[in-house]
Amino acid sequence: MRRALSESRIVHLVLLALPFVAVIVAWSWLRHGFPTYQYGDERTHYQVVRDVAHIWPRAILWGYQAWSGPFVYWLLATLSLPFGGSLVATRLVVAALSWGTCAVAYVILRDRLGTRPRDALGLSLLLALSPFFFGQSFRVLTDNPTWFFVALALERLLAYVREPKMRRLVAFAAFAAIATTMRQPAAWLFVPAAVALAAARLPARRSLAHGLVLVAGLVPLAALVIDWGGLLPRGNHPFPSTGGAPVRNLLMSLAVVGAFGLLVMPLDEIKALPGRLGRRGGLVVGAVLALALGALAAHSLRGAIGPDPYDLGWLSLVGSYYPGPVGTSLIWWVLVPIGAALVAALLVTRTAQPVDRTLVVSLVALLATSVANLSWYQRYVDFPVLLMLVGLAVCAAVRLRSIDRVRWLLAVVLSVGWIVAYARTTM
Repeated sequence: MRRALSESRIVHLVLLALPFVAVIVAWSWLRHGFPTYQYGDERTHYQVVRDVAHIWPRAILWGYQAWSGPFVYWLLATLSLPFGGSLVATRLVVAALSWGTCAVAYVILRDRLGTRPRDALGLSLLLALSPFFFGQSFRVLTDNPTWFFVALALERLLAYVREPKMRRLVAFAAFAAIATTMRQPAAWLFVPAAVALAAARLPARRSLAHGLVLVAGLVPLAALVIDWGGLLPRGNHPFPSTGGAPVRNLLMSLAVVGAFGLLVMPLDEIKALPGRLGRRGGLVVGAVLALALGALAAHSLRGAIGPDPYDLGWLSLVGSYYPGPVGTSLIWWVLVPIGAALVAALLVTRTAQPVDRTLVVSLVALLATSVANLSWYQRYVDFPVLLMLVGLAVCAAVRLRSIDRVRWLLAVVLSVGWIVAYARTTM
């Protein structure tokens, strides 16, 4: 009985819901909003949800003042409408989708990556309590609903990698299409999908059919871009940004990789890297690390990096307490090279196996989307970066060692501490 409960999916999914339920109850069923990072955006997003609700079931494609794609507003309006479409109802819908995202992550870890049930539960809780994700779960914000469909798409893609069946690819394309019409940068999902298709070694006719499915998945986003005349809804413009934004965005995204990589990558994997890299791989990693440091130094001297001008990152807030050379926090000088070295090492050592290759290519594609944006955004990469690094970690160590569990527990403690500290300062 005890063993059955320790491996029960239902029990684990209920346990995974407890942190969300605790906050919902503590904050009077979200009649009082949980204070979280950038919660002021809720005013804008909820107004768009109300505008969509007034013309339901017709979707709104443009004419609203937000960067997100229209489907996220239509979805929130549709799901909250049976409950009156109130602010509380919409917050609860976002919380439910946030729990659903972690439930899908649990399935990925347990079924697609072969993690032991209890470890899959623990790692899913780590994802649930990560700094941006948990706080964003209780406000009408557009990030977490998008991650729900990103997680669904990744789950189907990993299933396709193991057995390339058309129905799995169709499901992936559908979920990815929804994600891209909620957050345009989610188009990175199609990069690992194309790599998986190329590696599937299907007959020519089947390969062509599968390729057409992937193209079809990009059609909704392409239609929006054509209709908008750009990557943002018609009438919207990005915030003005300092020079060199694309490189700066990439550096800050690499810092996210560095922070999470230090916390979740198994120590045995880190210790084994020099031997796996070899001389040539070591030179590649060294060159990438030097390039990242050079870019960081150049942007620091130009004044294009340092405290985030839009205050959009937990690393920026932490870094503000640790000044460094030429006005750039020591946080960036430490984490950017670590993140760059880790990505380079993963590309050199972890692309032989199909599942590993899918996760590594996904990580690189996600980082590439930050370069395309004119204003920096950290929260748009945090959750998927952590999910991919956790996935790569469990692929490297089927059974987690006790010392790694302690480090991952530390990640949970730090996340909870960050959430509590920020909530207290905004109450």
